[in-house]
Amino acid sequence: MRRKAEVITKISLLKQKIDQCLDDRDREGFIRFSHELKVCQRYLGTLMKNPQNRLKGQLEQNRDKFFHF
Repeated sequence: MRRKAEVITKISLLKQKIDQCLDDRDREGFIRFSHELKVCQRYLGTLMKNPQNRLKGQLEQNRDKFFHF
């Protein structure tokens, strides 16, 4: 969960940097930050798809720990 929060924060900061590059007409910075943003978004998508990182997946894995019937 912490890793997801870190990636989401980084995505937000990268979007701000991209906006700043657009304002400053900094083409090289725009390209660099856009590429880094795409990488972070793909990584976040991977984290979200991985069932071990999702709450439902964690609950299913730990079901036996909670219920001893």
